[in-house]
Amino acid sequence: MNWDQIKQEAITHLQNLIRINTTNPPGNEIAAVRYLSEVLKKEAIPHQIFEPAPGRASLVARLKGNGSKRPLLLTSHLDVVPAEEKEWERPPFSGDLADGFVWGRGALDMKQMTAMELMVFLAAKREGLSLKRDLILAAVADEEAGCKWGSRWLVANKPELIDAEYALNEVGGFSLPIDDHVFYPIGVAEKGFCWFKVTARGEPGHGSLPHDQQAVVKIAGAASTLGTRPLSYHLHPVVKKFISFLASHQKFPRSLILRLLNRPLLAGFVLKKLFPDKKQARSFHAMLHNTAAPTMIEGGRKVNVIPSSAFLQVDGRIIPGQTVESFLDEIKKVLGDGSGHCPFEFEMMEQANPSETDFDNGFYRLLTQSLIKHDPQAIPVPYLIPGFTDAANYSRLGIKCYGFTPLKLPPNLRFSDLFHGHNERVPVEAFLFGLKVMEDVVREACA
Repeated sequence: MNWDQIKQEAITHLQNLIRINTTNPPGNEIAAVRYLSEVLKKEAIPHQIFEPAPGRASLVARLKGNGSKRPLLLTSHLDVVPAEEKEWERPPFSGDLADGFVWGRGALDMKQMTAMELMVFLAAKREGLSLKRDLILAAVADEEAGCKWGSRWLVANKPELIDAEYALNEVGGFSLPIDDHVFYPIGVAEKGFCWFKVTARGEPGHGSLPHDQQAVVKIAGAASTLGTRPLSYHLHPVVKKFISFLASHQKFPRSLILRLLNRPLLAGFVLKKLFPDKKQARSFHAMLHNTAAPTMIEGGRKVNVIPSSAFLQVDGRIIPGQTVESFLDEIKKVLGDGSGHCPFEFEMMEQANPSETDFDNGFYRLLTQSLIKHDPQAIPVPYLIPGFTDAANYSRLGIKCYGFTPLKLPPNLRFSDLFHGHNERVPVEAFLFGLKVMEDVVREACA
């Protein structure tokens, strides 16, 4: 293969995809799908486009193997979260190549994965690899808003097109430097989500006569409680292994501090008092607890009228092993009066169950070996993703999904800071590192 040509193509595809504004809402993923379709047409690769709602499109393509093994699914989502342009150093949909980075919304979440997988897919076709399993490329809609028009729709309506033994998905495989070591978390489990609305009722009245039954005050109190009071500690086996693995590569006293996170009575104190890096503490907290983040609040329509109702929308995340029902029971206890009574009304908006997959197998070992091959300092470790991804839907088909978007990031660039953040960008060298690792995995797994 002409790697210089492939690298340049991959960078160009990433830039072009970023320049297609697929902010969700409204999504408009059809524009990115059309771009991918044109690329595949030039390579004479058959593919299908699905548009279950206007503009909400996904694409599925397949390279046929000999069928001796079940398929490998390369999947990514095309939608991105909104960007506040005035907060960015460069326009968020510019796709600029500057200072060694490709800039723009989607550079990490997750059009870099779309470009990476597209190029690996094209390279397999051009080289004429003799495949022992089908290689499937799926670029889907709507992951950022719950997957309704993307992976969830495909699983419900076209499962035969994406059914696979393994899938490579987002949030994992990136470098995580801690002290003198470079860990590479590989996503083998992820939280589910529960987006719900809380309603407070109160007495209406004139703004000049405030009282103690104001709905807005009640809902503000609920938001404050959920935003400041942690939910119950839940130690998942993957998190326990992750923490123990990190601790085994640290010196005292850091090794002890990490191990104390596996102790339910001490973890809260450790995170609050013994972790100097507050962002890191936040990440560990999310892996050890269900979380409920108040994100939208609404109440009243006129400044001099006390409304009779007010509303709060909450982004809840659920650790595997927990259920939506057990999660909401936790919420009601936190917001209740201690007697089992909760004065608020709850309305479910969207939900997805947590998921986890086996990592005691040859494919997971292949992922770890490929990382070490391209970065001899790499220490791969299984990881629970604090968010949710399309894996929540693919896993319903029995697909073993792994968070694996390999990136070798510079030590001063934290993956979590750029994910959904201002000035989202990906280092070109990190992107090209991931491209080589991905090509190596696909070749070994399929050819």
